[in-house]
Amino acid sequence: MIQKHTQSMKTHLILMFVGTTIFIYFSLTLVLQHLIERHFFEQDYQHISEKFQSINLRTLQKPEDILEILSHNSAYLWLLRESSIIGQNSEIPLPAEQLAALSHSPNTQDDALEWQTNGMTLRAFDFPIDDQHLLVIGINIRHHLIFLDNLNRVLLSSTLLAILISSLYGFFIVRSGLKPIKVLGSHIREITPDSLSKRIPSENLPIELQELSEIQNKMLDRIEQGFHRLGEFSSDIAHELRTPLSNMNTQIQVMLSAQRSKEEYQDALESNLEELNRIIKTMNDVLYIARAENSLARRNDQTIQLAEELHRIIEFFSIIAEEKDITIVQSGDASLWIDKVMFERAINNLLSNAIRHADNDSTIKIDVDQTTYSANTNTVNIRITNQGETIPSDSLPYLFDRFYRVDKSRQHKNSIGAGLGLSITQSIVHAYQGQIDVTSENGTTTFALHFNQHHS
Repeated sequence: MIQKHTQSMKTHLILMFVGTTIFIYFSLTLVLQHLIERHFFEQDYQHISEKFQSINLRTLQKPEDILEILSHNSAYLWLLRESSIIGQNSEIPLPAEQLAALSHSPNTQDDALEWQTNGMTLRAFDFPIDDQHLLVIGINIRHHLIFLDNLNRVLLSSTLLAILISSLYGFFIVRSGLKPIKVLGSHIREITPDSLSKRIPSENLPIELQELSEIQNKMLDRIEQGFHRLGEFSSDIAHELRTPLSNMNTQIQVMLSAQRSKEEYQDALESNLEELNRIIKTMNDVLYIARAENSLARRNDQTIQLAEELHRIIEFFSIIAEEKDITIVQSGDASLWIDKVMFERAINNLLSNAIRHADNDSTIKIDVDQTTYSANTNTVNIRITNQGETIPSDSLPYLFDRFYRVDKSRQHKNSIGAGLGLSITQSIVHAYQGQIDVTSENGTTTFALHFNQHHS
């Protein structure tokens, strides 16, 4: 297995700082060298050019007189005619390569002839006298080269010193800059499953880390809430399973304490089967909620017409409603993109709940409408309203919690439900990014489902 080498942030920042320093310093060094060399070049040209311009060419009787005029000058002169030297003021030769360069094209101000001879480095410029004659004037620039060599040594030494200083300085500023991260890390390490209530103080952190600490604190809020819900869920499900199991255990002990008839054994088995069915339903409901909340439930989404589907569900519940002389009426219609089975389960839970808590000889209303926001976006609303006992306002926020019952004394009295029906409905609605809410006032209770629909 190949392990990827991970470089520390501190090392990375130090290398970036030192690298940037070296780049900037070398860039400045190169610019400085170029400017100085260019300055010497232009200075040499100006110096040689002034020598040539001091000669009045109109007074010359012949080009060779220039050598006589400039004989006391320190510059080196070569007089050329048609690329051949016809006179010079010293023994220093003009190399053949330089002559060849002159024969191809006359040099300009930006060009110069440079060569080394007799321990000297010469730089020369050529000036035309007439159509046939060319004067080449050169000077020794060795003092310039010595100056540039000394300058390069100073620049190299200062560059190495700058690298050393920038490395040390980079180490200290990076260490100082990363110190708040170490502080943040120490606070995070203090948080354990037993101390989830702790939060990271952000007052003394930099602005960038304050935002990170706030995100971390919000994540801790969610984790703490999740742990709290998990604890409550474990307690609730243990309570829900303990009652039927205790009933079964007691009944079996009673049956085994004496000789029983066949009918008594059969009644005991039927009672135990009822308790087992309650346990199985509770476990199935819990698993269904977990799958719906984690998008693991198998879905076969399709477009359904709500009027048609609700009419079929109402027909199914009509027999149960008739036992309490309850009338179920529906109105409105809309198209909804949803899994048909999940939709039926959500409505079944709400409708059975409405029938269970509705007054005798009352009416349950199912209304459907939709709110259109644009050509491709709308919200489908489904409201189920029943007349009956008002739900206490302090119970409304917890009505969709698992195993929650408004009246604790009524558990298992009217059905084998374990207080999971509304939780299942909420999970289904949330699986489709919808919302569910409930209102209960003056004997009227309404559960409302809202599904946002996006059409492509």
